[in-house]
This record gives sequence, structure tokens and C-alpha cells, in this order.
Amino acid sequence: MRTGFIDWSTTADGKEKLALYVFEKQGNRSEYTGTAEVPADGGLTASSLAALVKDGMQQIYLSVPFSLLTLREMTFPFSDKAKIRDTISFELEGLLLGSVNDYSIDHIITEYIDSGCRALAVCIEKTKLGEIIDVFSSAGLEPRVITSIDLRLSGGRSESLLEGLNPDAGARAGAAGEEIMSPLLNLRQNELAYTGDIERSKRALRLTASLLLALMLMLGAHVTLKFIAGKKESSRLNQELTSVYQSVFPEDKKIIDPVRQFKGNINLLKEKKAVLGGIPVLDALNNIANLKNRSITLNEFSADGKNLIIKGTAAAFEEVDSFRNSLSPAYDGVKILNSDATADRKINFTIIMQEKTS
Repeated sequence: MRTGFIDWSTTADGKEKLALYVFEKQGNRSEYTGTAEVPADGGLTASSLAALVKDGMQQIYLSVPFSLLTLREMTFPFSDKAKIRDTISFELEGLLLGSVNDYSIDHIITEYIDSGCRALAVCIEKTKLGEIIDVFSSAGLEPRVITSIDLRLSGGRSESLLEGLNPDAGARAGAAGEEIMSPLLNLRQNELAYTGDIERSKRALRLTASLLLALMLMLGAHVTLKFIAGKKESSRLNQELTSVYQSVFPEDKKIIDPVRQFKGNINLLKEKKAVLGGIPVLDALNNIANLKNRSITLNEFSADGKNLIIKGTAAAFEEVDSFRNSLSPAYDGVKILNSDATADRKINFTIIMQEKTS
């Protein structure tokens, strides 16, 4: 990851300049790779900062000169940074011009003592800080952290700041690298805090959501097309089944579920086969035909799996009785169920009997 650190400083002759130190993150270290400088005496504008814009810089840090800062030395009866952050604004009441609420405030612990610590309160007016952020942001260089190399190099000691600091570019670049790894302070607080990471996360989430929505729409379209194709195929197969069923069972005119009706008819045929399967029908017909005399006409023959039923016509009842007697040696339980005379004085009869058991 490439990081740009902008060092806004004042030279020994009182002129202001901006130096950009570029760092490449290598593991847990940031390697210094180069410097670019522009004068700042003409004031900060987006056009004057354009020379500092480099491709591939993913984050910007900014160091402001200590001359823009209001510093106050303070003593606290504790050394916990969180406690100092929570109470420092109350301690600064009356020590700053105007209201303490008009300042963005951070601190540096300069010395630990038995009873607590000494700290340097670092303050900058929110109006001024907002203007600085706006001008750098307009040039595409919005800083995520605003600190001060001067305070790092001086260790927060007022006397060092008053004597003047003007170390060479190498020392300032080294201090910039340390600030990137662990900022001494950050004046971007509260409503002026950096939100670029949140905005990038929002953009990433929006992009992810858009891609996910597009994927879901594509999947939905795919499923819909498969459903339509499946429905068409199902309709085609149903038509084919209906056609096949009609060709096998043409007597069925009402077809609701061809598969179920086909299975029902097959089962019925199986039952009929089971009924007739144990009876030698052709042999029975041959035997009966040989036993009847010429004056008897057989009209119907049926079997129900147990009984053989014969229906026919004879010239006289004596012939029916004679036919029964001729069947008795070959079959069991031969009985005449009914007999009646027709208009032409013939006798209709029904005989029931069973196959002989061994």
C-alpha cells in the first residue's frame, strides 16, 4: 500500500513549503521511496497542491506547522490517555481564547511523574482545521490523520520549539515514517474525523450489493427459463402419454390422469389374468363340446377362477338333463341353475360346475 505524507513546514528564512514523502508498506514497515516539494508562500489552493498528487496513493497523512497550533502544558494526577482525553477540555477552560468547544484538541504525554504525568495539550481552531481539510480534499489529498512532525522531533518540549527546528529533509522523512506507523496525535476529532474508510466501505458494500442483485436477477431469470422449459416439456410428455393411453384403451373417453388410469387398467388386467390363469380354458371348451349332443347350442362360456358357467339352448328339458349327466363324470358340482322355455318352445339353460380336484 502506498502512503503519502505531506509535511507542511516553515524554513529558516520564514518561508512555507510542502514536501510529500512517499512510503510503500512492506510487511510491518513503511519504506521511504521518494520526495516531491512545492512552495506554499502563495497560499494553499487546489492548483498549488496538484503537483503533490501521485498515482496509486491510497492514504494521506498531513503534518501542520506548530505555528498554527495552540499549546498548553498541563499536569494530571493520572497518566491514562483515555482519562486525560475525557478531562482535558475541562482543564483547558479559561486557558484558550474563546470557548474550548471551538477547538479540536489532542495531547502528548511529555513526562511521567510519581503522582501522574505532564502533558502538552495541542489545540487548533475547528474553523481553521476545517479550511485546511477542505483545501487538501479539493485537490484529492484528503488527510486521514493530521499531526505535527515538529512536535515529534521536539518531543513536545516547548523550549525546543521556541529555539526553532529545521532538521534536514532526511530527518523529517524519518519522522514522517514513524508517524505513519504510530501517529503522535491526531487533530481530526469528532465532527472533523476522517470518514473516507467508511465511505469506501459504503461504496464497496453498494458495489457488492449491486453485483449480488445482478447475480440474483441472473439466477432468477435462469430458474424462470428452466421452469418455463420444464413446464413445456411436461405438457408435451402429458400429451404423448394421453395419446398412448388412448391408443391402448380407446374405450376410455374421459382421461384425467393417464398415468394413474393406465396403472389402474393394468392392475385390472392382472387381476383378470390371475382369475383365468388357473383354469385350462381351451381344454374345458373342448371337453364340453365333445360331451354335448347336436341338438344343444352353447351361447356363452365364462369362468370366475372357481366356477365354470355354461349358457345355451336345447330342444327339450330332457336334453338339458342328459347334458348335465354327461358332464358329471368330468366335472364336480354340476348343477342346472335355471331353465326356461322360449317363445319357440326351446329351453334356455345355465349350468354351473367346477374343475375336478386331484
